[in-house]
Amino acid sequence: MSFYSIGYFLFIFNLQGLHLPIIYIHSCLIRLIIDRVLLGIASILLVSALITTIIFYAPVDPARLSFGQRSDEETIQLYKKKYYLDQPCFVQVFRFFEDLSPVQFIHAKDSRLNDYQFTKIIQISSHFLIFKKPYFRKSYVNGQNVWPQIVEAIPGTLVLALASIIISIIVGMILGFISALKFGSWWDKSILIFCSMSYAIPSYVSAVIVGVIFAYVLGDWTGLQLQGSLWDYDDLGEQKLYLSHLILPVFALGIRPVSMIAQMTRAATLDVLEADYVRTARSKGINMVKLIYKHVLPNSINPILTTISSWFASLLTGSFFIEYIFNYKGLGLLTINALNSFDVPLISGCCIITVSIFVIINFVTDLAYAFFDPRIKLN
Repeated sequence: MSFYSIGYFLFIFNLQGLHLPIIYIHSCLIRLIIDRVLLGIASILLVSALITTIIFYAPVDPARLSFGQRSDEETIQLYKKKYYLDQPCFVQVFRFFEDLSPVQFIHAKDSRLNDYQFTKIIQISSHFLIFKKPYFRKSYVNGQNVWPQIVEAIPGTLVLALASIIISIIVGMILGFISALKFGSWWDKSILIFCSMSYAIPSYVSAVIVGVIFAYVLGDWTGLQLQGSLWDYDDLGEQKLYLSHLILPVFALGIRPVSMIAQMTRAATLDVLEADYVRTARSKGINMVKLIYKHVLPNSINPILTTISSWFASLLTGSFFIEYIFNYKGLGLLTINALNSFDVPLISGCCIITVSIFVIINFVTDLAYAFFDPRIKLN
């Protein structure tokens, strides 16, 4: 049942004093949300388990990384025993997911309790049933908890990806509409050439080109720096917000999405423009802006939404290269540094958060389909 139908039923049946349809509407929406949430949780668990298993097979000694090569053997063995690093890989993965679980049944003498922030629910013999915060363990390199490092890095990546996708949506849809309405003209051909060229350039290549041109060659005129984060330190050592540091990464990251959104908007708009109702509206002299807003956009939005959502998810991973090149502090730079140092807990935590963001984006996209397109059924 679509959101337009929901409004209709709410109006008609409320006038008649009947509440059954309202209950049905709410049950459809709740069932949709529950199904998507359960599917998302299953996806996160399966993908995270696969990634974590691969990472745990890395040929490194976590204890040696944590304490250094000169640490005594007894300390090394105690550390391995604490996190079950002396056990087979499937046991290590299982124990890691135990640490992530908000509810856990654990032995009262388990040394991991010292790391948890938990509330004891009940004690059964020598075991506790506890409710706790998910524990992503500690970094092998700096010994700090992984979760605070991820929390500190996520806002930078989200701001970068959101800024890139918003600009890409605006520019891409405008170019797509112009190309469709000027089909066959030099406008159309020029936009298609631009889209083909921009899509063919990988993000890390465009980042290098943009950085060299606007920060190195034209740096005296643009005033832009090649490297820097959203929050950075000035000459006096004070941390400040630098929005100018977003310009080059956003530009480099948004070039490819602009081309895809423009091409998808063009194709979807051309299909809709061939419809009889659009031809009739145009023959009546309808205003072009009104034609696009009331007739073209609602009936062409689905493929455009699919492109936008998939590219937004891709921007979160594509930003890894951009962040590394521009030394922009975010989840991508944190992950790459963790990979370079074989920091297994930090790599696992970053991958799990990335997978979770993908699932959330897909969930929001499903709801957006039902909101924008009245033909989409909730059930």
